[in-house]
Amino acid sequence: MSLAIGQKVLAETSRGQLTIKKKLGEGGQGAVFLVEGHHGPQALKWYAARQATDEQRAAISYLVAMGPPRGPAGRRFIWPEDLVTAAGSDQFGYLMPLIDTNRFADLGEVWARRKPAPGLDILCEISFQTCNSYRVLHLSGHCYRDISQGNLMFDPVGGDVLICDNDNVGVNRQSTFQIWGTWPYMAPELIRGESDHPSTETDLHSLAVLLFHLWVWHHPLHGKMEYEVRCWDDPARRKIYGISPVFIFDPNDERNRLPSDPTYAIASRRWALCPPALQKLLTHAFTVGLREPARRVTEGEWQSLFLQLKDGVLRCPSCRATNLWEPGMSFATCWNEKCRKPITIPARLVFSQLGGAHHVLLTGGAKLLRRHLDPTGPLEQATETIGEVKQNPANPSVWGICNLMSTPWMATAADGKSVEVPPHKSVPLASGLKVNIGGITAQIAT
Repeated sequence: MSLAIGQKVLAETSRGQLTIKKKLGEGGQGAVFLVEGHHGPQALKWYAARQATDEQRAAISYLVAMGPPRGPAGRRFIWPEDLVTAAGSDQFGYLMPLIDTNRFADLGEVWARRKPAPGLDILCEISFQTCNSYRVLHLSGHCYRDISQGNLMFDPVGGDVLICDNDNVGVNRQSTFQIWGTWPYMAPELIRGESDHPSTETDLHSLAVLLFHLWVWHHPLHGKMEYEVRCWDDPARRKIYGISPVFIFDPNDERNRLPSDPTYAIASRRWALCPPALQKLLTHAFTVGLREPARRVTEGEWQSLFLQLKDGVLRCPSCRATNLWEPGMSFATCWNEKCRKPITIPARLVFSQLGGAHHVLLTGGAKLLRRHLDPTGPLEQATETIGEVKQNPANPSVWGICNLMSTPWMATAADGKSVEVPPHKSVPLASGLKVNIGGITAQIAT
């Protein structure tokens, strides 16, 4: 049964009546409609008859009752809010919030140049938020089972993320399911039939493919082997994605290098833009991770990487291009081919943490956040600004870190002399200076 414009449908839990206003889109599982009810305009996903099974109804009812994961990470999921039925039909659907498609884009729109391409700094934010949300979902004991670029939307200007089509979420290795994933994103062991269920481990492979797509605009397994396929049918996909997957940038296996074809050139250019630490994790994901699911890159590892890269953003003083610095880099050269000028590495504040040192570049206007003190603290407080790099009003050539907390800091110079830094006062940037911020000591390095 197809829904008609003006038709009335019922939200089962709230018992609210909804009116079908127009069709927004259609896919393999069904169609999405704009509906109007007591709570204003919302979206309704209505399942096709073949998808409207008892198992899918039970899955939606479970998700509605459970609700999304808590906190900022959970609010990024466009979660099912209510089961929806229509009189005289065995089909059903679910209610969900509307997405502002003027603000949010999908990757296909960026590739088609209908929406702006995110800068490297915004890509770090998009990647962090994506990994953060999937991490929280997995920690709740659930897996997504269909991670792909089609289910991710992002603000290409600010970096906020929305995760769509959450009706396939289920309890890890337990819930029944109709969807195994999308061919290019499915883990090799699923394609080979060696795993009975999508799981958090197979999600980790899909997440790595999604991140590769975001950064490189290419599939990690689409190289010479894919280029030489004459008929892109299921046997060909099974070979490339499951039977003989080879990473296009595998340092030890050259069978699937990028061919000399202009359509593949952008992958080489964008791979070169990836910082070494990102290249290293992506290489692990598509070498070791292809063969050993238990050793795949975790959401926490991705999350830590993108947080560090966010704190290493450098603007080229000549062309204003966004560059990314990471610990261990003693110099930087602007990636912009029309510029290629050297960039001076500024001083940095180094926090010693259990997972290793975290560096914050002290560029003008750089902010210290609550997460720098407590990386595992509440996400609601993570982005609270506690300090900022500012110029001395009396002497603009002197820069310092301004205390934006309500309690004083203690700064200790290299000669051992200490001074209190009251709220709204600054401590000048000096190599070797140690600053105790809220009980956590960080050191300025150059």
